[in-house]
Amino acid sequence: MSFFVRARFEVRDQRQHDFEEAALALRDQAREEPGALNYRWFSAGAGSYLVIEEYVDSAAAMAHNARGAHLLAHLNECAEMVSAELYGPLGPEVREWVEAHPQAIAFPEFPGHGTED
Repeated sequence: MSFFVRARFEVRDQRQHDFEEAALALRDQAREEPGALNYRWFSAGAGSYLVIEEYVDSAAAMAHNARGAHLLAHLNECAEMVSAELYGPLGPEVREWVEAHPQAIAFPEFPGHGTED
């Protein structure tokens, strides 16, 4: 069962080029990860970006984040994550991540109980 992430970013201080470099590096990293099914960036222009990610499960998403921690840190220097939505079976690490990020919301599988199978 897939696990999805949808996150929106607003670039700060004219750091668009740096942000785009890090975003594309994360996309390239995801292409090499067996647990990553889809990883796409979109732009509404003027420093507004959206990423849609799909993984085989939430553990694969967390592995992607761990592997790309330095790139994610750079993204966060360049932009603010204004919202994040996570969809699917939620593992304990994902629940902790959502609790630590007030701009994030989790949508467990319906009518599931929000746990991994």
